[in-house]
Amino acid sequence: MTMSCVLALEENPEDLYLETTSVLLKLVDNVIKNPSNPKYRCIRLGNPTVASKILPAVGAMECLFEMGFKEGEDSLVLPESISLENLKHIRDEISRRRSTYRKMPVTSAASSSLISTPAVQRQGVMKISISRQIYMFFVAFQRPQKPFLQRVVSHFRAVLRYEDKELQRKALSLIPLHDLELAAVNNMRKLQKAIKCGHTNEQEVDIQELILMELLSWFKNTFFSWVDSPECLSCRGTTKFVGHNFSSASEEEAYRVEVYSCNICHDKTLFPRYNDPEKLLETRRGRCGEWANCFTLLCRALGWETRYVADETDHVWTEVYLGSQKRWLHCDPCENVSDSPLMYEVGWGKQLSYVMAYSRDELQDVTWRYSCRHHDVLSRRTECSEMELLNTIMQLRQERQQDMSDARKLYLSKRLLVELVEFLTPRQPTEAERKGRSSGSLAWRLARGETDAAPKCMEPYVWKPTQSELKAGKMNIQYSTSRNKYVRGVGREEIDGWENGTFRVKSVFRKEEKDWKMTYLARTEGSEEGFVTWKFDLTDSNAVVDTVHIQCSTWLRDTGRVVLKMCSSEMCSLVPGGMTVIDTPFPCNSVRLHF
Repeated sequence: MTMSCVLALEENPEDLYLETTSVLLKLVDNVIKNPSNPKYRCIRLGNPTVASKILPAVGAMECLFEMGFKEGEDSLVLPESISLENLKHIRDEISRRRSTYRKMPVTSAASSSLISTPAVQRQGVMKISISRQIYMFFVAFQRPQKPFLQRVVSHFRAVLRYEDKELQRKALSLIPLHDLELAAVNNMRKLQKAIKCGHTNEQEVDIQELILMELLSWFKNTFFSWVDSPECLSCRGTTKFVGHNFSSASEEEAYRVEVYSCNICHDKTLFPRYNDPEKLLETRRGRCGEWANCFTLLCRALGWETRYVADETDHVWTEVYLGSQKRWLHCDPCENVSDSPLMYEVGWGKQLSYVMAYSRDELQDVTWRYSCRHHDVLSRRTECSEMELLNTIMQLRQERQQDMSDARKLYLSKRLLVELVEFLTPRQPTEAERKGRSSGSLAWRLARGETDAAPKCMEPYVWKPTQSELKAGKMNIQYSTSRNKYVRGVGREEIDGWENGTFRVKSVFRKEEKDWKMTYLARTEGSEEGFVTWKFDLTDSNAVVDTVHIQCSTWLRDTGRVVLKMCSSEMCSLVPGGMTVIDTPFPCNSVRLHF
């Protein structure tokens, strides 16, 4: 029986079919004639012939995968452990069908779609004629020459690996779904109670999002491990990177093998970089490529619509579609972070150019979700013209969706329209998105320039009474963590940003809890202590402070402690916490509140 991937080759235009099969046969014959030579077992995707004849052709990559080739970041590798029998069988089948191939009749009628009727039956294969006008359009789009566009095509093909039902079942068996659902339900009940009591502005709870939060946490803290450099296999000492060993990549079934030298005994340790998500279910370690690859598979195994997102400035992550909210949710398993798309540009300091999202249904340029500086991004998009990118996206999207039902196509079109509208307006980053990278060692993050972005140079702010406040005899200042605004006095003057009203700050940030639907000021993770000081000065007005009314709430986790002090130039006094109103006689002309 002829394999489906071999039959798929004949869906290409005649010229492309003949050229593609010729290249395939040559590549395979090189392996058969030189089975022990690693040079012929590695196919570089950046090779001009491969890029123009293999990547664009329907069925070509599928044939190579069926032969046993494994996909890496920039190449296909045939591991030594793979038998050549299947490879020879597919090669002979391609050669046999190529020898009997005949050009199919082409209609000259114009068509508004890529594939037109009628269908013609030949040798048991359904062939579909293509209008000459659209045929020329098809050929022009099938040969991307730019390296960036070649990578786009490669990623687009690779995500179909997540659709393997057997692989999904294997991945699902490793997820402690019952525990994750139980934790999500408990959080949902707490949120519903908070909504009922008016402690949150949220109006509804999304159970899918809560389960996703639990999955991210479990994946980061339990399932997967980060590897900057592996420990020495001989003495368990630290190691440093010294190069690559491509000859052992095929032995390890990896797309490349990194070599590390021990800082103590100087022995060499190999660290294979795997791109097969099934292999990653076993190894469970690596850097962002491995993390996003495996996490995306787990999300698909749970039945969620999922995208694999690749950033051209060297990072990858996942997006999951929330049906109840009708939006794609950013998820970074390396960081255990969700819904913070601006963190790469704002917090990590990345100079973004292209961010592409790949799924079983579509390909989308999502750069604009991850940037609030669209004009700057456009100046860096020099890998190809915008029209070339758009044409490639449209061609690949049409290829993937050509066999879908009209109802599914309409649904995807409407969803896409909503997403494009979202991209039109850049938004301001949240406090959480200003944080630098946490995954990887400090040295590794410093080398990549992905630590916390430089803090803003803020002038200490001092609250001074206005004329209307002096006349009224009081200053009334409130701060809302949910709105991140100060509201002052009867006129309801507003100041955006909690830092903009502070006198001094150290190791404190505004945290947004996505699962709890809460916002609050918190100590920066990893710091032993943090403090905030607000200063009120009446010196210039010749007025004095008679009474201070303080109302605040605190929330403690583990062994944390919150202390509130009120100070003048003369003395300090501890203030009890809680939701009570404290009246404290304190005659002076300057007050500082310290948390």
